[in-house]
Parts: sequence; C-alpha cells; structure tokens
Amino acid sequence: MVYLYIAVIIALAVIEGRPLIRNKKWAELAVFSFLIIAGAAVIIMDNLAFEPYRVSYIIDFIFRPYTSFIKNVLSSF
Repeated sequence: MVYLYIAVIIALAVIEGRPLIRNKKWAELAVFSFLIIAGAAVIIMDNLAFEPYRVSYIIDFIFRPYTSFIKNVLSSF
C-alpha cells in the first residue's frame, strides 16, 4: 500500500511540477519539492505505524488559551 501511495504522489508531483520546470521557476519548484517530500514522509510514517510529528499539536498548544477564553466570554452571556 505504501508503494501505491508513493507512486500516486510521484505522478501528481510530475503533473504539477512540469509547468514549474517549463517556466524555469526554480524557487517555487524547490518549495514544492520540499512540501511533497515532507508530505510523503508523513504518509509513509503514518502507514508504517510510527507516530509522525503533527504540526497541529503546536497550533493547538498556542491557540487553546485564546479559544477557551473566547468560549468562556461568549458563553457567559
């Protein structure tokens, strides 16, 4: 199953990356490649039963005090 995911990711990367190569947008291609590789790494780790690091944990840690404060203020009315 992991091989199927990798094949699909590579196929989509080739389809989406071809205009970047054709127009010689190397900076955009580098960022696009980094995001594809990072996403593929998370998918592979998730399928191999490792616990991938989730960015949402950091976002939740930062914004939880704000959202709970707003929720308490709005529910007090």
